[in-house]
Amino acid sequence: MDFDQLQTFLRVTQFGSFTKAGEQSFVSGTAIMKQMNRLESELNLKLFIRTPNGVKLTPQGETFKPYVIQLLNMLNTAIEETRRARFEDKQIIRLGTSLLHPADPFMSLWKNLASKMPKFQIRLVQLAEDLNSDNREYAMLGHSSDLMVGTFDNTTLKQSFSAIKLGVYHFGIAVRSDHPLAQLEEINFSDLVNQTILMVPRGISEKNDLLRDELLTTTPSITTIDTTGRYDINTFNQAVEENVAMISLTPWSSIHPNLVTVPLKTEITVSYGLLSAKFPGNRTASFLQEFVRTNNKE
Repeated sequence: MDFDQLQTFLRVTQFGSFTKAGEQSFVSGTAIMKQMNRLESELNLKLFIRTPNGVKLTPQGETFKPYVIQLLNMLNTAIEETRRARFEDKQIIRLGTSLLHPADPFMSLWKNLASKMPKFQIRLVQLAEDLNSDNREYAMLGHSSDLMVGTFDNTTLKQSFSAIKLGVYHFGIAVRSDHPLAQLEEINFSDLVNQTILMVPRGISEKNDLLRDELLTTTPSITTIDTTGRYDINTFNQAVEENVAMISLTPWSSIHPNLVTVPLKTEITVSYGLLSAKFPGNRTASFLQEFVRTNNKE
């Protein structure tokens, strides 16, 4: 008898069918039935009554079930407590990540710094959008996450965030794979004559505003379509469905499989870094201070 058999036993009791239990485990109903036959044989107990409409527990099965639940709960508790003991001397820092704000640029640094900052442990958390906020995922800083990797400029930093710069992202033009611009290795402004381009409206990003000015000054025939705010996954879908070009950044090149991102020739770049709330709390502030000190030594 093993724990996998016990988990399968509970799954069968939940769905009343070997087939349905198998679907939940991505295996065949026959494989589940054989597993339960083996469990009954090892225990020398009759746990299930087989019927044309499924299975139900025997009196022995009904007696066995609460003990299985108790045993598995104890196992889960033991695992969680053991994990907690492993990290009990560490301060957990929650690093938010999402499609538009991937944590990769920081995590590549953390691989080299973790051993030099042993009292801290990074925990990745999925960023949830705050649809009531103009800054969406940024609004989660200090709530569901302590830090995130994101772009910033003077406009962003006025929104009660702090940033430690890690590098710069470069602009590109994302287009559908069958769009003529997709065949270019680099896009110049002259390639964008009479093109329609999707981008964020003015006032959200200082660097996007600078790029918009440069685009429209050098290529007045460009038509811009404003998004409703910062990008989300629907923005990328819109570019595909309407077959229009969109302004993109380095980390977004693989978000949508039907889009190809071609580098845009411009001197304008967007800073990205480790973002935190203006008042991040003692634990996060301590981490940031030590991160800066340790990273500067590298």
